[in-house]
Amino acid sequence: MPDNNNNNKKTVKFHGQEVEDVVVLYLQQVRDKPGTTAIEEFDAERDPQVCETINVQVVSEFVTITFYKDEKANSIVRRELIPTYRVEHIWVRDLQI
Repeated sequence: MPDNNNNNKKTVKFHGQEVEDVVVLYLQQVRDKPGTTAIEEFDAERDPQVCETINVQVVSEFVTITFYKDEKANSIVRRELIPTYRVEHIWVRDLQI
């Protein structure tokens, strides 16, 4: 299967600094099974959302993920907030220079 992400390479940032990738592991409640949690993964590099930039920040009690259509114009496609008490681990892969 061809990788269409190469044509639309998005910029990934962690607290506004460009990085190679950010991966967040977090717990999510399973709706069909009360009392059950599953480990979910957010991988900025592999996320299917069409956007120019993804910026991940830890702000107060949330991991904030902002998807920008045009970052310079502050045109936001959407935001996701993950409560920090659900976050298991955050990996940041820095750019290789």
